[in-house]
Amino acid sequence: MWILLVLLAVAPIVFLALKLDQLGKMQNRLKVQLHFAEQQSVQLEHLAFWLAEEQSQQLLARVHQAGRTQAKAPVWYLHTELLCKAIPVLCKEQANHHMLPRQAVAKFLKQQNQLSFNEMENFIRHHSALTELWQTNTLTSYLKLCQRAVEMLQEYQPVTAERLAG
Repeated sequence: MWILLVLLAVAPIVFLALKLDQLGKMQNRLKVQLHFAEQQSVQLEHLAFWLAEEQSQQLLARVHQAGRTQAKAPVWYLHTELLCKAIPVLCKEQANHHMLPRQAVAKFLKQQNQLSFNEMENFIRHHSALTELWQTNTLTSYLKLCQRAVEMLQEYQPVTAERLAG
């Protein structure tokens, strides 16, 4: 009878020991998976930064090309240029500080010291094609906003005396 009581007392301890062993193995497996996921996350982050830089450079090339082909670039040429330059910064700020696009652009413009955030917002609000994208305040909408601003710059036709008369 004592043996039966000892077995009944030891059985839960053995059961818990086996469960702890299983949990330890599962924890080790999860640690390996977490490490792998963190490595992939870092690789994806680097890829995202590289793509943001590439997107920025491509749009800036189009901005500069539009500036060279026009006799008189529009007043908002600088606005468009700065929007495109902000893409990599915005991407990093979102990844590192979970900052929304408008906040990141405000920070970027303050660092650049060429244009105030209010001047940028006035430019965007002046062009209805950009306003909705700006209000959405996501990285995707910001990239679309930059693309649309560049397209507007490329399509820009300065008002001349001939066009006014014609």
